[in-house]
Amino acid sequence: MNFPSVAVVIAFHNGTTWIERALASVKKQTLSASETIVVDDGSNSSESEKLVELQNRYSFTILTQSNMGQSAARNQGVIASNSEYFCILDQDDYFLENHIETLLNLVDFKDEKFGFSYGDLMRISESGDILSQSCVNVNSQHPHTELNVMLRNNMYILPSATLIRKSAFLHVGGFDTALQGYEDDDLFLRMFLNGYSNVFTQEVVSAWTINTKSTSFSEKMSRSRYLYFSKLLALFPLGTDPGDKVFADSLFPRFADKFAEDVIESALSITAVFKERQGRLRSFRRLLKSAKGVRTKNTYLLVTFPLAGFTQGPLRSLLRAVLLFAPLFRVFKVRLLEEFSARYSLEKKASDD
Repeated sequence: MNFPSVAVVIAFHNGTTWIERALASVKKQTLSASETIVVDDGSNSSESEKLVELQNRYSFTILTQSNMGQSAARNQGVIASNSEYFCILDQDDYFLENHIETLLNLVDFKDEKFGFSYGDLMRISESGDILSQSCVNVNSQHPHTELNVMLRNNMYILPSATLIRKSAFLHVGGFDTALQGYEDDDLFLRMFLNGYSNVFTQEVVSAWTINTKSTSFSEKMSRSRYLYFSKLLALFPLGTDPGDKVFADSLFPRFADKFAEDVIESALSITAVFKERQGRLRSFRRLLKSAKGVRTKNTYLLVTFPLAGFTQGPLRSLLRAVLLFAPLFRVFKVRLLEEFSARYSLEKKASDD
């Protein structure tokens, strides 16, 4: 069978610690990529020079841009590609040898609205040790066929485990460059809303590095979370029947605790972004007051009042007191308090003193 062309697009930013492993995994594919494009997203000169040196061992094209973020780098690489399909690979991840072949075999070439195929991933540490053989919860819905499921939960469609049709990607506008977190859920939701189909395999096709220096563990993720929430709220505005239902059934359960936890984390660790995170929580609380159908609205407003109202020092003292008396608070059966006491401990935060 003559397979269609497939590009591999890698966003690179000061990533020479990882990039050769990623490139080697592309080279080892059972079905070769037609082209590999690495977009240098404003790396420093020494990192950029090391990337150029790797071209002697691996065949790939280098594109450059000022530091505009991963989403912009991916978009540039896709636009520059000449292939019908493409695979995204993060610089610190790598493909298993059958990645391209497995995902391309899932494509229904007769389906004019085919959007993307995706598979499972194994999780690995920064040192390369396997942390888990699977990432995608097989008990959750895959492939995604219901909007409410996609809105309420993280989709677990990681870019490094996908094969995407270029024309569909361009039709929906590619990755939102304002997002540096949740950009994957945002993209695949827009593809779904535009009628594109998706196909899933439980086969593991990639390795995902849990890298504490990545965007997932930064303030950029916290900001993007609220931006993505705001985009969803614009699609399903409060004050309309669909909007009120989406907020009560999906958006509140998905995001409410996250906004509170952001404030808790920044208060306990005394970070400079405390006021910014507190501002986002206040905005969310204002929205919640006008929302309809949220069963735990009053409880949430009560529990988060100190988080939204107290300054950093007093709030930190209060949170430590809550941790100290966590067993007593559990009798109130407040999920936010239960999760807070489970995730944080005095021992864990002792280094902050």
